[in-house]
Amino acid sequence: MTERATLRSLRPAHWSLRTRLVAALAFTVIVLSGTIALIGLTSLRASLIEQLDGELGMLSSRVMITGGVGVPGQVTKSDVSVIVEGPGVAAGAIVIRVDPDGATGAYLDTDYSVQMLSTQQLAKILNNWPSASHRELSPGEGLGGYRFALEQRDGATVVTGLPLTSVERTISSLGLTMATVAVLGCLLFGSLAAWYMRHELRPLELVAAAAEEVANTSLEHGSVELQRAEELRPGSAGELTRLVSGFNAMIDQVTHAFRARHESEKKMRRFVADASHELRTPLASIRGYSELTKRMGLELPQDVVYALGRIESESVRMTALVEDLLLLARIDEGKEIARDPVDLVVLISDAVNDAAAAGSDHEWIWEAPEEDTTVIGDGARLQQVMVNLLANARVHTPAGTSVRVSAVNRPGWVSITVRDDGPGIPEEQLPSLFERFTRGDSSRTRVTGSTGLGLAITQAIAQAHGGSVRVTSSPGDTCFTVELPRG
Repeated sequence: MTERATLRSLRPAHWSLRTRLVAALAFTVIVLSGTIALIGLTSLRASLIEQLDGELGMLSSRVMITGGVGVPGQVTKSDVSVIVEGPGVAAGAIVIRVDPDGATGAYLDTDYSVQMLSTQQLAKILNNWPSASHRELSPGEGLGGYRFALEQRDGATVVTGLPLTSVERTISSLGLTMATVAVLGCLLFGSLAAWYMRHELRPLELVAAAAEEVANTSLEHGSVELQRAEELRPGSAGELTRLVSGFNAMIDQVTHAFRARHESEKKMRRFVADASHELRTPLASIRGYSELTKRMGLELPQDVVYALGRIESESVRMTALVEDLLLLARIDEGKEIARDPVDLVVLISDAVNDAAAAGSDHEWIWEAPEEDTTVIGDGARLQQVMVNLLANARVHTPAGTSVRVSAVNRPGWVSITVRDDGPGIPEEQLPSLFERFTRGDSSRTRVTGSTGLGLAITQAIAQAHGGSVRVTSSPGDTCFTVELPRG
């Protein structure tokens, strides 16, 4: 599969209904889990910050208790020691005192030693203090995030700070745990949802399979048996039950209609065959009596002679029509097709020679292939195919038209083409050209009468051999192509 095909298959437009439903549910669960996790982590952080603010208040109260120790206006190491080295003070605690004489501060290092804050650290902590009493920032120089509290006491400003390490560690640990649980939960939910959707939507797949089977069934003619969808088990969803029941009812009605059509076709074919068979004898009698009357040598009026000639010609035409109808009826019933080896080169050569003799005002070109073109079929019927196609080219094209016939071998098939450079077939006639009693209009010169059954017989014989016939036409180029299987 190419990269483009892979990307196209990943698009939602190409997903099945089950995949779309599972994806929608999984997306909903992910969004809901993410929202809950975000709200929970935000609430937990707010609670932890509130606890940290309480610890800052306790630390600030210790500054008040030890106020005045050491040099006035300053916080010395000894002062900080008293403040931060007492019980319950975490490592990293910061104490800053700001009065008119300046600002000093110190913090309890990780080894619980007291370290003084640099001027840059003090400036970063104290500058641009917001209107609120608390703020979060990093003093820098190796110190991470801190939570600071500011309080006014005895004409001085006391700032205390505690590291946010414990808060961030708690939030990160809980967030990782929630993310892991959410991912595992989504995978489990997605698997269960996919199984449940597959189980519940199984009837839709059965209906789709039955519909595809109907779509792949040839419905043009013959007896048609359409596949019904499998009946649902008790307890299935009401909508699916209605869908399957309605689909099966529709299939039953369509099958019944096709059976009725098939029976009607059989009756019509039987009627045409019987009528054609019965008409052959009276038509032969009419033709025989007309010929006998003309040969008796009697002195007959010219009108009678003309009438007898018309009776004879019309009986000939009617006999040909009846023979064509009888042949079509028998082909429809699967009769009259032999299965013998047929050399198409010899067959087509004879047909072209006959056409050249009958249509000497046309140019006939036969491009005989060098390779073997033997097929299994009925030689007489295949001869009739070539005769009909060549007669069609001769009758419906003007004098001087070139007709080129060729045969080409393909793997398992032989392709025969009859191409002429006549005026062409009107585009509106092409869809119905192979239907029975279809005749060309004046755009193709009409020399003799036509029953309109020649191309219908050609198509019926080709299909009876497992082949096909098609036509393409434009002014100056009309091509009939017959495809026949080799075996």
